[in-house]
Amino acid sequence: MQRVTLRTRIGNYTVDSADDPRTELLELETRRSLDTPEDRCRLLLYAPPAQAGPLDGAVGTAAGAAASALGLGGTAAAASGGPSVKVRGVDVKEGDPIEVELRVGDTSETVMTAEVQAVESSLGLTTIIGRSGIRKLAGARLAGVYQNQTTGQVVRDLAGQVGVQVGDVDPGSSWPYLVVDETRSLLRQLGELARREGADLYVDARNRLTVKRFAKTAPDHSFRYGVDLLDLRLRRDGAGLECVRVFGESPASNQGQATWPWLVKDLAPLGGTAGQGSRSSSWRDGAVRTKDAADRLAAAQLGAGRDAATMGLAVLLGNPRVQLGDAIEVTDAPWTELNGLFKVTSVRHRLGKREGFVTTVGFSGQGGAGAATGGLGGVAGELAGGLAL
Repeated sequence: MQRVTLRTRIGNYTVDSADDPRTELLELETRRSLDTPEDRCRLLLYAPPAQAGPLDGAVGTAAGAAASALGLGGTAAAASGGPSVKVRGVDVKEGDPIEVELRVGDTSETVMTAEVQAVESSLGLTTIIGRSGIRKLAGARLAGVYQNQTTGQVVRDLAGQVGVQVGDVDPGSSWPYLVVDETRSLLRQLGELARREGADLYVDARNRLTVKRFAKTAPDHSFRYGVDLLDLRLRRDGAGLECVRVFGESPASNQGQATWPWLVKDLAPLGGTAGQGSRSSSWRDGAVRTKDAADRLAAAQLGAGRDAATMGLAVLLGNPRVQLGDAIEVTDAPWTELNGLFKVTSVRHRLGKREGFVTTVGFSGQGGAGAATGGLGGVAGELAGGLAL
């Protein structure tokens, strides 16, 4: 059996279970998902007062720690203006960076990077909650106008304004005119822009914003029934989308890009269609200004709908290498429908002294969607026009 160890850094507090197997860290959980603000990590520690004393002294110390965590007193809380606690005599406070690295045998990966958001204290037990940069996007509201900028340029500028690092971002389409307003969160507006590109939006394990299309046809990881999998569940919805129609609002395909303020009476020449059938969905998007762009956007939306029609959950022996946006393959399952290529939509790692190390992977039916529509990553790449996010 391979040895499982972890290395955690929270501000100036660092622990490595390879060197300190009796670490005060009792339980660790990390969660990350596509297109949601719910990324978080939770660390449960046994952190009693530095000097053991009478019961009333312990109660007083715990009460002081709890008061500091709530911002009600304490020098650390007063200095930082937020939650704070001492672990091994080292202050851990709001905003401190958190980095979690897990190792299985010779395999070592950073599974999450975040910042301390909350601290919960009780008699001896301390829970530290961390959130990733996507939480900043969910809480931010900005206003601005962009002209002749690509999706990548807009994403990088908006993320930089709220202090979120940017990682792998597809360049995407060029937008002659783009409006960002304060009526919706920055996360929602960037998410809508990413969906128009047929891309996923998430924060990677290094806490860097990622906007990327899924276009993989080979697996990053293969999991065998009876070897790697502890549990496997799959749901297929046969009542998903069969057809998507998209209509634009500008006669640019006939009159040129300079006519973008105009509206047309007949949208048929600018319409795009993907698939066929009675279960259909119609989109009207002012950003669509050519028939080719409408066809591409329709294909991307149909691919997204079919992708979401197949959802699953796999419970694995702890695997720190699985990341959001990876392609996984399930093989050798006795039920044929459980085998295939899928896209990772969520990753949860849980490590504890009782349960050991378990990884839960959420996935969607990207393999089937890609084969049916030419890929969810089929971008409306030639979209060009005004778009109010």
